[in-house]
Amino acid sequence: MINIIPVPKKLIKKEGSFSLENVSVFTSDKADRRVVRALTELCGEISERTGAVCPLYSAEPRGKAIKVTHGDGGSEAYRLTVSEDSIAITSDGAAGAFYGIQSLRQLIKAGDVPCLEIEDEPDFPYRGFYHDITRGRVNRLEKLKKIADTLSYFKINSLQLYIEDAFLFREFEGILTEDEAMTAEETAEFEEYCHDRFIELVPSLSTFGHLFTLLQSDRYNYISELGAHEMTMNYWMEKQWHHTVDVYHPDTIKVIGSMLEQYIPLFRSKYFNICCDETMDLCSGKNAGKDKGEAYFHHLTKLIDIVKSHGKRVMMWGDECMARPEAAKEKLPKDTIVLNWCYRKDVNEWIPKFYSDLGFSQIVCPGCSSWDNFIENVDVSTGNISSFAAHAKKYGALGMLNTNWGDFGHVCNFNCNLYGMALGAEKCWNESAPTDEEFDGAVNSLVYGTPDFDTVSTVRALAKASETCNWSRFVMWHSDNCLNRKNTVLSYGEGLGADDAKRNIDACLTELSKLRSHGGSSEILDDIALAAEALALMNREVLYANGVEGYGDGAALQADFDEWLERYSAAWLRGDKPSGLPRLAKFIKHITEIPIKA
Repeated sequence: MINIIPVPKKLIKKEGSFSLENVSVFTSDKADRRVVRALTELCGEISERTGAVCPLYSAEPRGKAIKVTHGDGGSEAYRLTVSEDSIAITSDGAAGAFYGIQSLRQLIKAGDVPCLEIEDEPDFPYRGFYHDITRGRVNRLEKLKKIADTLSYFKINSLQLYIEDAFLFREFEGILTEDEAMTAEETAEFEEYCHDRFIELVPSLSTFGHLFTLLQSDRYNYISELGAHEMTMNYWMEKQWHHTVDVYHPDTIKVIGSMLEQYIPLFRSKYFNICCDETMDLCSGKNAGKDKGEAYFHHLTKLIDIVKSHGKRVMMWGDECMARPEAAKEKLPKDTIVLNWCYRKDVNEWIPKFYSDLGFSQIVCPGCSSWDNFIENVDVSTGNISSFAAHAKKYGALGMLNTNWGDFGHVCNFNCNLYGMALGAEKCWNESAPTDEEFDGAVNSLVYGTPDFDTVSTVRALAKASETCNWSRFVMWHSDNCLNRKNTVLSYGEGLGADDAKRNIDACLTELSKLRSHGGSSEILDDIALAAEALALMNREVLYANGVEGYGDGAALQADFDEWLERYSAAWLRGDKPSGLPRLAKFIKHITEIPIKA
């Protein structure tokens, strides 16, 4: 089997193979430095596999060689030809040559390269990944670089980091530390790192709603629509569902404008995502009774003017404009790119058709379906990403931005949503590529590094086992019982009960046993194993909270949570700043103390 993600548009397999022994690599001395860097990486991987030095030349060598050449255009298309005595990668552009190299890097993982011809190009010019670093996990710079390496390996060409309060703006002095946010120096270094891998790092900043840390502070709550808001839900729910600016206070645009002016210069991207989604408190506090549509565009147009004054093209989430189509048609500049999101398993065609009919450029935004639990839901993300991609192609979208949110404390490690990441890469390069057993096999080999173990099946089984112990449902139940004293019952999920939770505990332990007996060890498998343990514990917690006989030993359950938490915390700190971990750890340390309905 030939494993390449994304699947090439045209691949013809031929007889024979190219041996990696005694091979050299050649590219022109005029080649883009980023292509040269990628070839240096390729040489290192060949050398590691063969045990012999694989040299890189700028003058055409004699003997068996890998030759990479490209033109000066912007093409992302490439041609890869493998014969028994040579490999050639050609493209009209440096990006195309880079993507041909990524395909070759994937091919050599299996050893000698089969003779073949590939002609390949992407369906969409914009192939993005959206990564939340603001709702719990702030990645360390080295982890962000690993994420960029992974994305470029699968031909993703754009990355956005979701920022509310995960950057050290001047406005957060004395409020946040480097343990909770990125610095300007880290951001600039990461931007350069992404550029070297043909990834455009697009800035994304909340500028309207979702500004909990800013607007809850004593310093700035006076520009909040709700003023000095008294929290009625737990932290994670409040952070997501409140905290919209007072659009008519004259200081609001000064404060948000200051943040924009600090952030914009760190990026060479031609785009800027101002977010402006889910303005849930709009005209529900100080401006109650005023027209929400007028208030929304009053602030929005000011933001757009600031961003465009820097020569940037505005991106923004489309939900609020979708609720006000006539106002959007009249007041939203036509060069705005709408980020059109939907996370249902089957995306209705009217959603991308809506903005197509209004005449706006759009990027469709499905998701990895990992933000409300310890493991991604592959069944949901497969339908969501695949259907959205098909509609995007039909309605001429610029591309796809696959989202990885961190709602409810971002309990899901990045390594536990890799299937959705890879599927997004597949579908925004080759929309018609099937999501079948061959794709799963490629994911096992190229994503999880387990060609001899079906990690995909384990992830699917764990997602199924999580249905009775959904983390977000648990957090909302906790908020109701502990803050609002509602004394409600913790649901197992629609149509599910205690017997299902018991079976799911067994399923988690079975998959955990498979992972441990596999014999291999990697950070990816270790993190999936931690998720399996978490789901077994959470199912026990649901049974405990419902007073099921045989699951009433809260002290033993808490002790098992504590032991797991030590290893989970170590895994968190391996790649992430402390950020939201202390809050999450405190919550889990008292997870069995939530009042139980009699």
